Amino acid sequence: MVTLRDDMTIKGMRFKNRLALPPLTTNYAGPEGLVTEANLQFYRERSRDVGLVIVEAAAVRRDGRIVPGSLGLWEDGQVPGMARLADTIKKSGAAAIVQINHAGARCIPGEGEMIGASPSGFAFRPDVTPFAMTPEQIEGMVSDFTAAAGRAADAGFDGVEIHGAHLYLISQFLSPLTNQRNDRYGGDARARTTFALEVVKAARERVGSDYPVLFRLNAVENVEGGQTKKDAVLVGKILADAGVDALDVSLISQGAWLEADGRQFLVPASAFPKEEPAGANAPLVSAIKEATGLPVIGVGKLGDGAAAAESVRNSQMDVVAIGRQMIADPDAAGKILAGKESDILLCEECMTCFGSLRKGVPLACKVNRNLPRP
Repeated sequence: MVTLRDDMTIKGMRFKNRLALPPLTTNYAGPEGLVTEANLQFYRERSRDVGLVIVEAAAVRRDGRIVPGSLGLWEDGQVPGMARLADTIKKSGAAAIVQINHAGARCIPGEGEMIGASPSGFAFRPDVTPFAMTPEQIEGMVSDFTAAAGRAADAGFDGVEIHGAHLYLISQFLSPLTNQRNDRYGGDARARTTFALEVVKAARERVGSDYPVLFRLNAVENVEGGQTKKDAVLVGKILADAGVDALDVSLISQGAWLEADGRQFLVPASAFPKEEPAGANAPLVSAIKEATGLPVIGVGKLGDGAAAAESVRNSQMDVVAIGRQMIADPDAAGKILAGKESDILLCEECMTCFGSLRKGVPLACKVNRNLPRP
C-alpha cells in the first residue's frame, strides 16, 4: 500500500515523498523576468517537506507573461537567477522542476509580436486583442518553448513541465472552445494536439532522452464547448507515446462570461469553489492515470491530509500537489506527513490569492500575512 511518505522516481528523478508544491503564480519576479529574493524566500520556505517543487510558469517570451512579475526563461541572462532558485529548492531537500508557458490571449497587455496570440482569436480579457496565429508564428513559438526548456536544463532544474492547461496558449489549441482552425492545427481532438506534440518533441530533442519532461493537462473544462474527459484521455495517450514522462492533471472548474465595449470574453477558473469537497478532482486524475499508464500528479483541494493520503493509497494519483494550503501555511506538508493536521493554519478558500494576482499585485493571503514582498 502506497503512503504519502513513500519515495518515488520518474526518469531518474527521485522524490523523497508523494507531496508536491504545484506551480503557484506569485508575481514576485522582476520586470525583466529575473528571480528576486522574494522568489527565493517563498520557495525556500515551501521546499523543506515536500518531495517535489514545480516552480511557477516561466514565460518563454517576454510577451507571454501571466502577470507583470512572471519569471522568465526567454533569454540566457535569466539562467543564473533561475540556477539560484533551483539550487535553493534542491538544498532544501526537494526535487526541482520549472514550468514553461506562453499565456497566449490571457497574457498581460504590452508590446510584442505575440501579445494576444491564439489559435482562433478567442478573447480572455478586455485589454488584450486576440489574433489567430499563422503557421509560421506557431513554428516560431515551438522554437521559443524549445529554447526555454534548454535554459531550464542549463539552470540545473531536475526536469521541465510544459504548461498545457488553464487555457493558456497550448491549452487554447487543445480546447475545442478556443480552437476553431481548419488547418492541421485544428479539427478533432487529435488534430488539436498537433501544436502541443510539436513542442514536446522539440523540447525532448533539446534536453535529451534522459531528462524528465512533464506536461500539465486539463482533465476537463467545465465550460460549455470546452475540452471533455474523453478529449483529455486521448491527448494524454498521444503525449505518452511522444515521450512525456508524467502528467500534471488540473482542470477548468468553471468560467464566467463578461462583456466590455460590446465584446464578450471568458474568465476561466482552475480552483474548485468552496462547496466542492476535498479531493474532488481525484476521479478525473485517476481516469487519466489508468488510460495513459503514466505517473500522474493531482491537484484539487488536497490540503486535507486524509484526502491526500487516500488519493495515493487508492492509486488515484502518484503525487499529491497542495497549492493554496501551502500559501496559507508553508509548513502544511510537514504537518500532514507528521500526522499533525490539527496544527495546520487552514486556508479559508477566500480567494484573496487569486484576487491579488488579478489586480497585478504580488501574491497575498488573508491567513498568511508574512508572505514575502518583492
